[in-house]
Amino acid sequence: MKYSGKTPLLRARNIEKKLGIKRLYIKLEGANPTESKHDRLAWRIVFSAMSQEKTNIVAEGSKAYLRALAYYTDIYHLSMSVVQFKNQNWKNSLGIHVSTIDHSGKSKPKTPKFYQKLSITDSDYLAIEGLNHDELTSIAYSTIAEEIIEKMKKPANTVFYTHREDYQNSLYNTYLQDYMKTRNQMPKLLSVKSIKKIDHAEDDIVVDEELIAEAYSMLTKLEHLKMKKNDAIPFAGFLDKFNRGEIEEGHHVIVLDRAKTRVDIRRLENFDEISKEQLLGYVDHYLDKYSDPLEDAKDALENAIEKGFILVATRGEIVDGVCVIVNMGFDKFIPTYHLAYIGTNPHSKGRGLGTELIEFAVDLADSKISLHVDLDNYRAKKLYEKMGFKHVYNRMIFQNEE
Repeated sequence: MKYSGKTPLLRARNIEKKLGIKRLYIKLEGANPTESKHDRLAWRIVFSAMSQEKTNIVAEGSKAYLRALAYYTDIYHLSMSVVQFKNQNWKNSLGIHVSTIDHSGKSKPKTPKFYQKLSITDSDYLAIEGLNHDELTSIAYSTIAEEIIEKMKKPANTVFYTHREDYQNSLYNTYLQDYMKTRNQMPKLLSVKSIKKIDHAEDDIVVDEELIAEAYSMLTKLEHLKMKKNDAIPFAGFLDKFNRGEIEEGHHVIVLDRAKTRVDIRRLENFDEISKEQLLGYVDHYLDKYSDPLEDAKDALENAIEKGFILVATRGEIVDGVCVIVNMGFDKFIPTYHLAYIGTNPHSKGRGLGTELIEFAVDLADSKISLHVDLDNYRAKKLYEKMGFKHVYNRMIFQNEE
């Protein structure tokens, strides 16, 4: 079962090449279980309810917010009641454990006073989006900045994000705490809005539909992201600054609330979903001339499922890639984890799938990872070097001549 957070921080290498810039990273919040940043808050709301021995969550909010709440209430066996207003029949399909509080004869109120008057029992927990959860919201969204800080080798110069006050406060407070501890530079936190929004602060970046469309095209075509057009607004803000010559040399981050890669990468917990024999077949086929004897690969798979990680990349029902990371049993002598095998479907070459699998593996291994590469596999060596792996020594294996 996947929980919120630990979303990928993708290096946007194709966009870097097109724009002629050095370092651009994209935080993909669509990789959360219900495909949005709301998972981070919903998970904490459910735990807050359970800590108070509440069994039912009374909720109202956006589709993404309610979907996230429904997901986590189901996992932790809570019920959920959703306030339903006029023209909101979609709330009937949020889940089997979700009921509705019928106000379908009324339009959705514009002020929070209505929700404060809702009749709730001792077993209910009120979870109205944007109401009375400032502390939980701050904690939830601060984890986005924490993950960015943890994964980046050098501090970010700028962070672009969709205009939201809760984002601003959470990101700022997290970076301020990091600055107090490390004296690393504070990045410029840049809030971006569509020109369609009537109200905006003086320090907001305001972008038009043409620039949003350009940003969307670049993200989907160059980086193969799955997203809606308006999800590209933060990157449109980056393009606005870039076009004005206001992007300095350095490391830049774009936080996308609902974007994700088109390929689903997940960790296998056992061999029930995909058998050991099937995985052996994928490893043997995808690695081709660089594959090992099947008995060696089988040994690695058994170690990885117990002590390491097995990652599978799927596109629909098709397995497009496999990555096997074994545990070497050391904390300091050599890296704890070793990337034993990585292979991708030949039909998926050029989509950056190998890069995504490696980045996922590095994240899981907390950067404590090594790999071996054949001396004549120049293409693979070039990829690994780009991703931060260094050639430290040559591996030599004793072979008995008998």
